[in-house]
Amino acid sequence: MKKWFSFGGLAVLLVACTLNDPTPSDQVCLVTEMTRFQQKSTGLQEISRQSFAYERGQLTYYQDQTPDQSTAFYFRYIGGKVATAYTADNSTVLSLEYDKYERIEKASFLINDKEQTVFSLFYASENRSVRLIRVVETRVMLPTNSFIASRTFQFSYQEIAGNTQDIVSQTVQNGYKDGSRTEEEFTFEQDAQNHSPYYDTNQAIVLTLLALTNHSESNAAQYLQRYDSKSVTHEIVSTNGTTSRRELTQFTTDFDSNFNPVRSTQHTRITIPGDSFPKDEYYQQTLKYNCIE
Repeated sequence: MKKWFSFGGLAVLLVACTLNDPTPSDQVCLVTEMTRFQQKSTGLQEISRQSFAYERGQLTYYQDQTPDQSTAFYFRYIGGKVATAYTADNSTVLSLEYDKYERIEKASFLINDKEQTVFSLFYASENRSVRLIRVVETRVMLPTNSFIASRTFQFSYQEIAGNTQDIVSQTVQNGYKDGSRTEEEFTFEQDAQNHSPYYDTNQAIVLTLLALTNHSESNAAQYLQRYDSKSVTHEIVSTNGTTSRRELTQFTTDFDSNFNPVRSTQHTRITIPGDSFPKDEYYQQTLKYNCIE
């Protein structure tokens, strides 16, 4: 039974194991590759690939590839904590600041030495708790074709099994240039029997921030969750309070002997008010790990 894990650079004690006592061999399994496909009429089409590399358990490299672009980050550590994530030419940098409890409290995203975005992070209590409950993203420079000036991500935790908690919902408040606001609501059905891909990562918060530098990414919770998601409901609420789009995603997942997901099929049903019929989309994801004792 694993009793300790590291989160955002800090080690904390687990309050409980999953119900069937995962990883009895005390193996630490770090995700090294995640490949996502979309089912098209011509077959599976790769839409993204994420690669991770580690040295003595520390994240040293992260690459995010799509058919249109590829971005790779390296990591500089000071005192065992990530100080910056940077591209090989140093044109793109995520700089991190820590509070007195060694938790990330602020991050700045820069391109060609110009600040693009500032992230402010808030935790559950004024102590060494690493339970992240809110991220406020302020965009200094608006991304191309985007009118969103700020985003606030709020995470809610609940018990999903005896003494086992995880993120079960997330709200995203989008603030626009003209002062208007919309909201996105995510509701997760979590399974304490199995892990998420990031169960053993020690830089979940750093990966969350890197993901959010992509202005189209809104599901930050997936990088912070420690357990498997069986389903996700995503609703977009317009400025007048009505739901303008609803997505229900259900997962069918295969796990390895360490309770890590290795293959997942995804069915997403999209419902838009006024449309006669819902739209169905199908995806598949494969994952690889490096497991060490």
